[in-house]
Amino acid sequence: MIDSIKELKHNLTSALINKNNQSDLNISDVAENYERYISEFKLAVKLLGKTIEENDKIAIQCALTRVRISSLNLSNIYQDIIDDVILINKSDSWPAIPDGYQIPEHYNYPKK
Repeated sequence: MIDSIKELKHNLTSALINKNNQSDLNISDVAENYERYISEFKLAVKLLGKTIEENDKIAIQCALTRVRISSLNLSNIYQDIIDDVILINKSDSWPAIPDGYQIPEHYNYPKK
């Protein structure tokens, strides 16, 4: 997954028409934070398992909160990607997409 995020970072930066807006992109932080957020999520899940084994009700609540926070951090990564795509795609310098346009076959993108 991190390789895909790094590739996306390169592609989004390349697709940015106005290079002055490059600092507005969230993808730089996404690539840097992804591994840390995954690690925090795994630790929170392990903590939850341990607290359940001990039947420690207060610690279970705290562990659940940590799972929630780390899950939110992960979901925010995808929101940051969405925000970047919208920022790049809303530029007025893109040509209009013709009615009925389909991605050319040579891109080997599966049709749905």
